[in-house]
Amino acid sequence: MEDVPAVTLALRDRSSDPVKLTIRRDATRPRSPCRAGEAPRQLIGQPASPGLASGTVRVIRGRSDLGRFRQGEVLVCDAIQPTMTHLAMLAAAIVERRGGMLIHGAIIARELGIPCVNGIRAAAALLREGDMVTVDGYLGIVTVGPPELDLELRS
Repeated sequence: MEDVPAVTLALRDRSSDPVKLTIRRDATRPRSPCRAGEAPRQLIGQPASPGLASGTVRVIRGRSDLGRFRQGEVLVCDAIQPTMTHLAMLAAAIVERRGGMLIHGAIIARELGIPCVNGIRAAAALLREGDMVTVDGYLGIVTVGPPELDLELRS
């Protein structure tokens, strides 16, 4: 704790030289982790409700798909409409194309305590029905494939 004043003084000292950053022109861009024609293994969106959950994907594109949804599935849709709220109560997690912390699906997910990732533009195209996914609502990542860790979270 005695170092706090010294650190504060150093941060306030404007006499030190500014840091210079040099960007190399020959720097290579990172390569895509996917091969040509291969679907991505991880989709990154906006974390909208914290939590971790795994389950099979069920894509809801319209009213005709509502009756096929089963408890424990991961709900993938454009955006949860108020008429779809009953599905959120059955879902293990929610993945939405539209993004934002204040959209209906994000608010419902937080109220229900289930993970939600939104803002994944091509979610319904990249995730196929029956795919096993893990939704990380803390980081906003949807991982395609069986869970790598078998964890049971208890409160």
